[in-house]
Amino acid sequence: MSKQDDQFLPEQVDEQIETLAHLGNSSTLPEALLVSNLDQIYGEEHEIAERVWVRLNRHIAQDSRGGTGQKHLEDQTLHTLVKEARPMKTRETPPPAKKRWRALETFAAIVIIAALVGSMALLFQLRRPSHSSQAGSGAVTSTAQGVHETTATATAKATPIPAPPTSVMIRVSAAGISPTSQGKITIPSGTKVTLTVLPDHSLLPFQTFTMGIYATDPYGFSELQYCTYPKTDTCSYTIAYSSSEGTDYTKGKHTFRAFLGNIGGAILKDSSSVTITWS
Repeated sequence: MSKQDDQFLPEQVDEQIETLAHLGNSSTLPEALLVSNLDQIYGEEHEIAERVWVRLNRHIAQDSRGGTGQKHLEDQTLHTLVKEARPMKTRETPPPAKKRWRALETFAAIVIIAALVGSMALLFQLRRPSHSSQAGSGAVTSTAQGVHETTATATAKATPIPAPPTSVMIRVSAAGISPTSQGKITIPSGTKVTLTVLPDHSLLPFQTFTMGIYATDPYGFSELQYCTYPKTDTCSYTIAYSSSEGTDYTKGKHTFRAFLGNIGGAILKDSSSVTITWS
C-alpha cells in the first residue's frame, strides 16, 4: 500500500482521530483541519438545540403562571412531560465520544479514498495517450492506405453500370401552353416553339449517346439539333424563321422527330414524333 493509505490504521484509528482533534487549527495538516471543522460544526448544532430547549421551558413556565383551573393543570402536565423528556434529549443530542469519533473516522476515510481514486484515474488518463500514440504511430500510414484501397475496391464493385437509353421522347413547350408530349397540337401562326429531347432514363457522365431533332416536311430531312447525352440541357431547339437557311416552320403543318443515335452519329431508331399545325 502507498504512504497515503497508511495514515489511518484500523487498530489505531481512534487514537489518530483523537490526536488530530487536539491539534485543531494550530496544525497545517489537512486531516487535522478537517477534524477540527467537523467538531466545530457539531458543537454549533448542539448549542442551537440547547437554546431551543431553554426557550421552550421559559414559554411553558410563563403559560403555567398566567393560567388557572383546568388550563393550569394542562400546562403543568405539559411542563412535567417536557421535563421528563429532557433526559431523553440529553441522551440523544450529545452522542458518546466513541460514536462521534467513529463518524469522523468514517468521513475522513471516505475523503481519503475519493482522493486516491481521483489521483489514480488522473494518472491513468495522462499516461494513456502517450502509449497509444507510440504503439500506433508505426501503423498509421499502412492502415490508411489499406482502408483507402479497400474502400475504393468496394465502391467500384458496388456501383452498377446503368444500361444505355433505349428510347427518347420529344417535348413541346410554347408561350401560352403547358409543356406536352402529345403527338398532334395546333397553335396560332407565328408562335415560337421549343422542342426538347428527353431520354427514357439517366446515365453516368462517361456513357455517351447522341440525340437529335429533325423535320420531315416540307423540306425533306433537315436536322434541327444534334447533341451528346448526358448534356440534355443543350438538346433543345427553338422553332422560328431562319433567314440563313430560308426556312420558316412557324407556318403551316410540320412533323418533327426525335432520334437516338450512337457516338458516330448514326441514327439507331426514331423514338417519338410530334406534328404541329400553325393556323
